[in-house]
Amino acid sequence: MAEPTAFDLSHRFTQLIGRNVTFGQTTATLDGVIKQAYGIYKVLPSGVAIVVKVDLPLLGSFAGALVGFPDSVVKEHLKVSPIEELLRDAIYEVFNVASAVVSNEGRAVFEKMVTAPVYIDGNAGKVYAKPDHRSYFKVQVDGYQGGRFSIFAQFVPIKTVSF
Repeated sequence: MAEPTAFDLSHRFTQLIGRNVTFGQTTATLDGVIKQAYGIYKVLPSGVAIVVKVDLPLLGSFAGALVGFPDSVVKEHLKVSPIEELLRDAIYEVFNVASAVVSNEGRAVFEKMVTAPVYIDGNAGKVYAKPDHRSYFKVQVDGYQGGRFSIFAQFVPIKTVSF
């Protein structure tokens, strides 16, 4: 499976929120105290799973910029549980738009978001526990908080054509 590139991710998110977004390839880091959100995707037609793990403040930055909230307002809204509808809908839209760049094989379809790995079930749970491919990015968002963005994917079998 060809992995998503920092350039493609930067371009897609910059277009989405109208602010400069920079993705840079990095290495895996231990999870700290920053809350995470997990987007679960199914790749069609193969049916394999992709899990995207995003720092919640970064996801809030994308969503906040999308709806016009300044960074300080985004920080306050992320403290509320559950996240109010406007920001939550914008977060889902961010995950939907990300589906165009989290996979280079087939078409990724956003299925759901969870806020703890214990809720990642089925094939996605297996992928998250033991991915075939891992991509780690450090992200900066102009005027907002940045953070980490990781993609965990399965091997996508390629059909061969006999002549």
